[in-house]
Amino acid sequence: MKTIEKGESTAVLSRAIQSGWSWSDFHANANNEYSQLRELALEEQRNECAYAGLWIGEGTTRTVHLDHFRKKVLYPELTFVWKNLFAAAKCDKWGSDYKDSLISGPRQKADMMYESFWSPLEANLTEKFWYRTDGEIEPHPTLPEEEKTIAAQTIQMYNLNDGELKNRRRSLMRQVRDMSQLDAETVHAFMATAGFSFVVDFELKNR
Repeated sequence: MKTIEKGESTAVLSRAIQSGWSWSDFHANANNEYSQLRELALEEQRNECAYAGLWIGEGTTRTVHLDHFRKKVLYPELTFVWKNLFAAAKCDKWGSDYKDSLISGPRQKADMMYESFWSPLEANLTEKFWYRTDGEIEPHPTLPEEEKTIAAQTIQMYNLNDGELKNRRRSLMRQVRDMSQLDAETVHAFMATAGFSFVVDFELKNR
C-alpha cells in the first residue's frame, strides 16, 4: 500500500451537504460532478486503487467507484467528507468491497474494527510492508511489534494476499529485476501504467 494525500474538499460536496442529499441523491442530481470527483480522486492516487494498488486509470477494464472508507450506513455524517472517499476497483475478493464485508454494526463494534487497521491516509505506508519475491506482502520486519500487528490486520482486512494480487505483484517485480541495467527514472517510465508503484519503488530500493 501507499499513503494517499488528500487535497481540499470540492464545492459539489458542500452543495450535497447543504441540499440534504443522500449518496443516491448525489448520483441522481449531480452525476457529472460525481464523475469529476472520481477523476479528482484518481488524480490524487495516481490512477491506482487506494487499497490494492491496481492500475485503474485510462484503459482499465475494472469498474471504478468512490469508496467510503468508513461505511456510510454506519457513519452517515462522513458520507460527503472528502478524506473518507477513495477511488477503488470494485471487487468482492479484495479491497473496498472485501473490507466492507468484514465490518458491521453496532457503531462501537465498527469503531474497534476501523482502529485495528490502517486507512490509505496512514503516513509512511510504503515503509510498513515487505514484498517477497513470490508477490506475498508481509509486515515490514523492522516494525515495532504493535505496528506489525496492525500491518498484519491491514493485509487481512483488504485481503491483499489474494492470489490475483500476489501474481500481479510477482510478475511486476520480475519485470523490474529484468530491467536491472536501467536507472530508476527509466524503469518508472516503462512501468507508468502498470500499477503497484509502491512495489516498483520497493524493488528498486532493494535490488
